Amino acid sequence: MIKEEKTAKAGAPAPALPFPDAASAEAAFGRFVAPSMVRLMEALGTPIHYGQREGARVQDAYTGKWYWDCHRNGSVYNLGHRNPEVLTAVSEALHQLEVGNLFLASGFKARAAEKLVASTEGALTGVTYAASGAEANEVAIRAARGFTRRRKLVSIKHSYHGSTCFAMAAGDSPEASERYLLDSPEFVKVPYNDVEALRGAVDRETCCVLLEASPAQLGFPEPAPGYFEAVRKICDDMGAVFIIDEVQTGLGGSGSFWLWQQHGATPDIMTTAKGLGGGIIPNAALLMAPAIKEWFLDCEFPHMSTFGGSELGCVATEKVCDITSRPEFRSNVLRLIEQFREGFANAPFGVNQVGLCMGLLSETMDSFEMTRKLSDAGILVLPAHYEPRAIEFRPILILDESEAETIIRTVRDVLG
Repeated sequence: MIKEEKTAKAGAPAPALPFPDAASAEAAFGRFVAPSMVRLMEALGTPIHYGQREGARVQDAYTGKWYWDCHRNGSVYNLGHRNPEVLTAVSEALHQLEVGNLFLASGFKARAAEKLVASTEGALTGVTYAASGAEANEVAIRAARGFTRRRKLVSIKHSYHGSTCFAMAAGDSPEASERYLLDSPEFVKVPYNDVEALRGAVDRETCCVLLEASPAQLGFPEPAPGYFEAVRKICDDMGAVFIIDEVQTGLGGSGSFWLWQQHGATPDIMTTAKGLGGGIIPNAALLMAPAIKEWFLDCEFPHMSTFGGSELGCVATEKVCDITSRPEFRSNVLRLIEQFREGFANAPFGVNQVGLCMGLLSETMDSFEMTRKLSDAGILVLPAHYEPRAIEFRPILILDESEAETIIRTVRDVLG
């Protein structure tokens, strides 16, 4: 039934487009928005213009070609494109709601916050909304500095936390640091999974350790056994705040609601975004442990974000939390994790697997060639920026068994 419905929809007319052809759209985008992005997508073989989109697939608006979305736009589309439950919730809310007012109390914001706190089983009790993952990380760093009265930050090499100032300085882009004068001796970076390097970097001047739960642009390496617990202990020993960035790994993609819940260590602050809006409307948040919550919220305006926690965004977030909390949703994700693990066993490429956040590594192709070949075969992926022979591979979390098998077979054929 699913395949019949998709076949019927695939022949439906494309929605109205602002430009008559791809060349015109790309010329205007390059002229006014980002010429480098147009060049990059051409080099990657992914100059795709989203037209129809449904579930785990997107159609190019101009060529009509369908792609399995195995990038998820950084985990924005955990629940698929145009998830009907999220879409219905937001559509119905549009009859009454819009952005709302950042100064006023809102039951919609409060109810979404309740669901987020419940997802941590009450370990993190305070919620502050933001409009993006970068903004959430920016506020988390600010909170850690204010709470500890310290400035030094330790983060992980080859991580990405967003493109605002603190977030970019905590990330690992020397080009960006030089371009925007963000270099600072107060921001120190150590390798992922290297406990000894972390222990040597964290001292009594450190406000926080900022850890991307599994660095996406490094190809999603798996946390070593005991790694999160070791980070927790180092922070406790030195009085530093432990921040986990779950913008890309959270909301079910790891097999649990949050990746840290599998590793026996609770952060002081967690940031989340991307999938929080269900792919329909943006939302982001940081969740705080009680002590930091009490300190951070004890001022007139702890953080103001006009669009962060918009009422429509919180309607989407509430529905995302409801879906992600369902036993049948988690069972399907766990089944998919095992299906991809078994499907890629003994494959002619390496696999990093953190649930359904994966990195595929080739000894014979670089990441651009892998991306181009998979795109030709109808699989949308993008390279892992800091691992030249790896791609980020993120199948959507609501695939059925047959869809997953089609993707597995195609990937093995292409990369084999």
